[in-house]
Amino acid sequence: MKRRLFLTGPIGCGKSTAITQVLGEGITQCGGFLTRRYREPHLHFTLESPDGQYSETFLDFPDGKPKLHRNVFSQLGVDLLKGDILVLDEIGGIELLDPDFTAALDDILNSSVPILGVIKGDGSAGALVEALGLTEEYECAVSRLREQLCSDIDTLVYACEQYDEEARHLTKQWAEEYLHD
Repeated sequence: MKRRLFLTGPIGCGKSTAITQVLGEGITQCGGFLTRRYREPHLHFTLESPDGQYSETFLDFPDGKPKLHRNVFSQLGVDLLKGDILVLDEIGGIELLDPDFTAALDDILNSSVPILGVIKGDGSAGALVEALGLTEEYECAVSRLREQLCSDIDTLVYACEQYDEEARHLTKQWAEEYLHD
């Protein structure tokens, strides 16, 4: 099994679910982060540590309009990119516009740290561009990240279908090799 496994595919196909269900409590052994969507008290997205100790909102819609909190990535995001084993659920979003975060991400992607993650699919990245009015800078950053991951011999980027059993199988193989009880 390759050292880094990234699942990609359409929104709602089960990428994050495969990771959290297969890893179970083992996810707390990992560094990195989970991206969560909440609907109460209003729609907002948080960056959370896998052990649940840290959580900060990076995007919310308090009055229906998006409010971005970019400093979450340059501070908490960078801090969470540490550890012997990482879960990155998910990358390929607005964090790629933060130079501190992208520098730290490049460092770990060029290291020997095992990583299990989700990278935004093309459709969800396009929806993000439209919803937040992102620029060509964002689209270039996403393309660069995808090319970096797909060309790396130690990385497998697996395109998932709806509730993909192969995604679960690959995640289980990765966990058996890199997570230790």
